[in-house]
Amino acid sequence: MGEKDLVQKLLEDCPDVFADIYNVLLFQGKQIIREDDLSNTENESQYKADTGRIHEERRDLLKLWSNGKHKALLGIENQIAKDYSMPLRVLSYDGSSYRSQILTSWKGKQCPVITLVLYFGEERWTKPKALTEAMPEITKLHGMDYKIHVFEISWLTDEQIQMFQSDFRIIAEFFAAQRKGEQYRGTTRKIKHVDEMLKFMAVFTEDHRFLEVKLDEKDKEEANMCAILDQIENKGIEKGIKTGKNHGIQSVSKLIGILIQQGKTGELEMLRDQNYCEELLNKYHLL
Repeated sequence: MGEKDLVQKLLEDCPDVFADIYNVLLFQGKQIIREDDLSNTENESQYKADTGRIHEERRDLLKLWSNGKHKALLGIENQIAKDYSMPLRVLSYDGSSYRSQILTSWKGKQCPVITLVLYFGEERWTKPKALTEAMPEITKLHGMDYKIHVFEISWLTDEQIQMFQSDFRIIAEFFAAQRKGEQYRGTTRKIKHVDEMLKFMAVFTEDHRFLEVKLDEKDKEEANMCAILDQIENKGIEKGIKTGKNHGIQSVSKLIGILIQQGKTGELEMLRDQNYCEELLNKYHLL
């Protein structure tokens, strides 16, 4: 299991986040699924093949939704990359869940199985979203189609993102900013699942300073991404000052000597501009 896949599941497995994802993406913001109506269930199915061997199929996430007489098995599959065979995979997962209902104590109490595919890539999803798109020959044979729900998180509209009421809004905002080539600056919205969020950001930003953030229980109650990013930035500044004392002063001194030797004294004043100074340090291979 990949690290990115694991941290996605940690956050999405929280009942409020799981319900929020379904309510926004499948029900356009209507509060159909309540977190109190969700319960954990096995996310793997076993079946015996003709050879007699036991096979397992494991989903990313699967929960049982129960509201009065209404029940459904709700699944989530995460995708970083586009997958041509996604309709076949979802059909296989759903089929295994139906098979389990037939072979176990579900007899007479079978319920629908619904799966959402959350795609986190920056490019548009161009692969099949239906069985007939993956296998066009099915139509010629009068076979039945099987459509799947694929949601491109990086391409959600601002209106859709604002519908999220859980921590998943932060995730959607992060991927939208990343896709647009913008720096994610966070919000003052309180984070409920702080540890899961920090692990998620550490993996997807490839910045493990998120794991170094120190928050006591009181801080966690008021934690928001703006405050967390500020703490991380301050850590970076402190680290930069320490390394600068050892290396920066010496490098700048060499740069000044080079500029004077080349008769570029007019540029000395411009070294006050940190970005320009770093540009020259790189140009003269002093970093």
